[in-house]
Amino acid sequence: MTRRLPSHLNSVSRPALGAVTLAAAATTLSGCMYLSPAQTTKSYEAADGTSATMGSLQLQNVLIVTGAKGDVGQMQGLAVNNGQSPIKLTVTAGKQTTTITVPAATAVRLDGKQTADDKATVSPVSVPSVAAQPGSSQKVTFSTVKSGATDIQVPVLLDQYPYGSASPDHPTFTPPPNTQTEEPPA
Repeated sequence: MTRRLPSHLNSVSRPALGAVTLAAAATTLSGCMYLSPAQTTKSYEAADGTSATMGSLQLQNVLIVTGAKGDVGQMQGLAVNNGQSPIKLTVTAGKQTTTITVPAATAVRLDGKQTADDKATVSPVSVPSVAAQPGSSQKVTFSTVKSGATDIQVPVLLDQYPYGSASPDHPTFTPPPNTQTEEPPA
């Protein structure tokens, strides 16, 4: 049996009921954003490598490129000196220790190549025997006189494009020329 509303409530209650339902649905659905944190406020590494700050020295996108566990590895990334005086940075990976000097207000690449902005270079930082498989990470200690030692888990990546070759035993990958595979419109 169907119940009917009294005639004096019929015309008032349906629009009111619709408005209340709409308000309840909008409040319920918009409440999700209050329970979920904004993803733009979360910090994350937007690169393959890892980063760290040691006083006025920043390490950016640091990683090790190698062919396999136990092979020679090449460290890549940037060491950025935001200070007004040179900083000696000591990098210890496994049993290999390398010391480089990062000039004041300069960024240098850890692979020894020039950056686009600065002409300063340092000796390449290499790892004689990488202790981790590509796809995992290896502990590397970075230290300066002022900041002391900082242990960082550095990602180990396979020796392939876009990082190129880590050793003379592995030829540098050259991407194929840009060829058109689609037929041009007639």
